Amino acid sequence: MIQCNSISVPQIKNFTWRLSVKSAPEKPRWIIITFQTDESGNQEHNPSIFDHCNLTNMFVMLNSRRYPEIGYDDINFTQQKFSRVYGDAAAFRTKFCNVEELISSPNITPADYKELFPMFVFGVTKQSEKLKNSVIDVQTKAQFSANVAANTEAFAVVISDKSLIFQSDGQKMHVEY
Repeated sequence: MIQCNSISVPQIKNFTWRLSVKSAPEKPRWIIITFQTDESGNQEHNPSIFDHCNLTNMFVMLNSRRYPEIGYDDINFTQQKFSRVYGDAAAFRTKFCNVEELISSPNITPADYKELFPMFVFGVTKQSEKLKNSVIDVQTKAQFSANVAANTEAFAVVISDKSLIFQSDGQKMHVEY
């Protein structure tokens, strides 16, 4: 299941966003966050281009567990310090589709990532068994080096798995997708 959310980002340096509350049988597996400034409703701008908004740190919280556990607190786009977030975004297709890296290369250079496609990808596939059948509170927390520009929107894509149990002729079948 894929869920998309968006919100206007206030002109502040620290931003917290509660995405949604999920309950069993769906569990978030991947969360992708992007930002756009002055793009909404403007046909002269390309809607597939995003902005980094001088992000310096970002993480996702599932209940009380932080992803990534070791923060991105060293991001600095003006000083070209974004290799970890670039690497996570570039590796997403390989990990999500379970395809060899040579075949699934995104062909996005670090310069293109910085200027055109800064997407922040969080793999939240490793979750505690305690979360398996409980309500999951999903929050993102972002820090910027300066107040976010006016007319900035944040977008989140949450990719979840779905677990279904079928019963036929007295036999149960458990399917995850």
